[in-house]
Amino acid sequence: MSSVTVALRLRSLDDLFRTPDTDPFSEWYEAYSERPAIEYVEACVADDPGAEHVEVVVGLPRSAVQADSADRLRVALVRYCNAHLVTLHRDSRRNNIRGWLMLAITIVVVTFFVWLAQRISGSPDTILSIAAEGLSIAAWVLLWHPLEALVFNRWDFRLDRRVLLTIRDKATVRVEPLGHAEDD
Repeated sequence: MSSVTVALRLRSLDDLFRTPDTDPFSEWYEAYSERPAIEYVEACVADDPGAEHVEVVVGLPRSAVQADSADRLRVALVRYCNAHLVTLHRDSRRNNIRGWLMLAITIVVVTFFVWLAQRISGSPDTILSIAAEGLSIAAWVLLWHPLEALVFNRWDFRLDRRVLLTIRDKATVRVEPLGHAEDD
């Protein structure tokens, strides 16, 4: 059983879900400072596809830690994951519908291009032979986008779904006060 531990040093719990107002001159600047820290958590979980457990450890200034901080953060993580799972499901459905529509149209166009290429490929004219070859290539290139939508994007949606479900269902949250008074 694989486990992922993500340790974050944040100014407030809000920085997990919003981009913090910090820059590289700040002592608070971290690898996850350019975006909401939850995206960093998601990336860490995605890096370990077999992760069965996630531990999110959030270090906060002592003044920002409350008795219920971990519980509030856990509830917020579940809400975040649930909301993003709904959006992901909708995006996945839209992608599949568009993919099948594109594939249907592309099959008609590919069939026409291949038929036309066969008709002009026997021509002794060099330009027509080149055009026939170009039509054949174009026909197969046209298939790429529908196949990307129906095959490869599906993998991305599944990975994103697995990451969100892992965080939602298998994450423990710990909030710890930072050890130095100057961190406040």
